[in-house]
Amino acid sequence: MGLMVEYLQELRVKDGNNIRIINSHIFKEKCMSDDELEAKKVEFSRYMQELYSSEGIKLEILENIITEVN
Repeated sequence: MGLMVEYLQELRVKDGNNIRIINSHIFKEKCMSDDELEAKKVEFSRYMQELYSSEGIKLEILENIITEVN
């Protein structure tokens, strides 16, 4: 098995007056294309908004960054 590529996804969000950063790690067998990176951003943003929404919290996405760690 080859080396895994690790990415760190940082989602900066605002709920009410609170601003926080939610981190997620992504591991892939090969580097992701720009299209794959964008799809991951959309998927994670949507997932977190739905998760918070189920608790009655409106989550505003301020920034969504994915960087390769290794």
